[in-house]
Amino acid sequence: MTTIDATGAPLADRSIASLGHRLGAVLRIHLAGPFLTLIQPWIVTAVIFAVNLAVYGMIAYAAGGVSAIDDDAFKHGGSVSWVFVFMIVVAVQAMHFTFRFALGLSIDRRDYYLGTIGFFGLLSLVYSLGLTLLVVLERLTGGWWLNAAFFAPIPLDSAPLTTVAYVFVVGFLLAFGAGAFSASVWVRWGARGLYWYFGILAFGVVAFLWSVTAAEAWPDVWSFLADTSLAGLATWALPVVALCVAGGWALLRRAPLRS
Repeated sequence: MTTIDATGAPLADRSIASLGHRLGAVLRIHLAGPFLTLIQPWIVTAVIFAVNLAVYGMIAYAAGGVSAIDDDAFKHGGSVSWVFVFMIVVAVQAMHFTFRFALGLSIDRRDYYLGTIGFFGLLSLVYSLGLTLLVVLERLTGGWWLNAAFFAPIPLDSAPLTTVAYVFVVGFLLAFGAGAFSASVWVRWGARGLYWYFGILAFGVVAFLWSVTAAEAWPDVWSFLADTSLAGLATWALPVVALCVAGGWALLRRAPLRS
């Protein structure tokens, strides 16, 4: 039997509408200052791209033209990966600036976190679409007339656009997920918590590399990387995204109201 309220509307529908209203409030908080999340990353991307393009042009000019350079000379850079690293910083700053402000507006932690993760998901789609369109332009112009592959370096340079877009989406989700977890550490324990977090993370990475070396498993690792498609490798990152998001909530739900 469907339960209704005094207005005659099903309670389930009103609950969903109320949740949408609360998450919309969180979204508006994040959009109130668009420079950090919607403008600054494009500026950083444009600066990195301009510097790389200038270097490519200088090398081509010194060599006597693009035809005198190897076909893949400007396709190994991978400088676009800095955009994903920068998104971790964007996520940390976005949550640091808005978490306690949102709680001051009587938004509870669960709604804030759900709205923030949803906002990060939307940003992942927006930035993936933008970068994919730049890849299209890059291919149409013959690598910016320099046979370069800045936005889709090897091995993405020859991949279908759907694969490129999927790798971008997962890459941004991973960056924002790691940023959400890092921000939760910062909000709960402050800068000291971040020092411990990155120290433990660095120790864990080194321990993992040592364990692979001790087990003489590097041939298997390289074989796995070579035999798995780009989309398959990207998909392996999704469980890490889920762990970061869940871990972020576990920390944020007990974060103090005052820093």
